[in-house]
Amino acid sequence: MKNWQGYELSAAETELVATYEKLLAVLKAHGDELPPFAQRNAIKALACLWQVANGLDMDPGQVYEVGA
Repeated sequence: MKNWQGYELSAAETELVATYEKLLAVLKAHGDELPPFAQRNAIKALACLWQVANGLDMDPGQVYEVGA
């Protein structure tokens, strides 16, 4: 996987980005189905992973739509 600058991500970096993308997809598709504590903690985790994706220059976009 490459970032927007063309830098090849390591396997560990790729896994972190994949985790961010999967958690975002779960929150978009099923966020309202989660118990409040699970939804809130998942949003917190997403915000932390957003920082990772942004730091890796992956252009993660905005996550306001899921409450982050």
